[in-house]
Amino acid sequence: MKIVSLIAAGLMALWAPTAFAQTPEELPEADLGTITVTSDGRSERTVIDDFVADITAIHERNGQVATFDERICPAVINLPPAQAQVINDRIARAALIAGLQVGRPGCEGNVLVIFTEDSDRLVPAMVSRYGRVFRWHVSDQERGRQLLDEFSREGRTVRWWHLTERDTLGHDGGSRLRAAYETDIYRVIQVVDIRRAGRVNLTALGDYLAMTALTRMSPDADLHNLDSVLNLFTPGETPEGQAPTSMTDWDQAYLEAVYAARGDTRSQFLAQHDIAQRMERRINQRRDGRSIR
Repeated sequence: MKIVSLIAAGLMALWAPTAFAQTPEELPEADLGTITVTSDGRSERTVIDDFVADITAIHERNGQVATFDERICPAVINLPPAQAQVINDRIARAALIAGLQVGRPGCEGNVLVIFTEDSDRLVPAMVSRYGRVFRWHVSDQERGRQLLDEFSREGRTVRWWHLTERDTLGHDGGSRLRAAYETDIYRVIQVVDIRRAGRVNLTALGDYLAMTALTRMSPDADLHNLDSVLNLFTPGETPEGQAPTSMTDWDQAYLEAVYAARGDTRSQFLAQHDIAQRMERRINQRRDGRSIR
């Protein structure tokens, strides 16, 4: 597929009902095993606090952590159907873990995953052609210019771009600690460089894409010595020195915590503290074999 056609097809697919997703009944159960954390001498809570502060990308001026608040419907572009279905299924599975619903076949795609052999050429072309989706959207966001630079930066294997909006439904007039709205993600664009990804485990790649689609993550976070699927392309950073084969319990604890946390905070510190507390609680509950509430 020519690069111009790929750009057009990808961006059009974001709003066209051509995506496919499994129904929740068809998705496998999440395997909740033992969580292993190597802390390098730090307490586990310190490791969690540092991880949440480093990985959680805060771009809203009020310090809110944006999340989805609707059905998830992945749309995979420029990949053979069988491989695309694996990616789709893993994103759908992660959405269920987060407590979201998954759209049925034919749903309107809101998580667009574009595979390309030259992302360094494709991404700048996308940014140039679709200014409303990129430049205009971050014009009033914290670090807007830096967001574009991060997305356009050469050498990345996977890139992600989140479109957000303010949701005032169900919120009162706000307070000193709580805003009268929360920030929702309503579309995600991801670009995967096929040549850089190489011979990658598709299940692990799908989980990597799920984590970076459902949460806004910093591409430069320090993941050293963490058992996380986010180390898929940096296997030397994991405790065992091997590439992960799927989302880990650490990843699931973070994902669940982000979606369980309050979304209407006015403070970056409060938002990250809330996520860290909930993540620690989930880790302890899984370790003790207790149900998660």
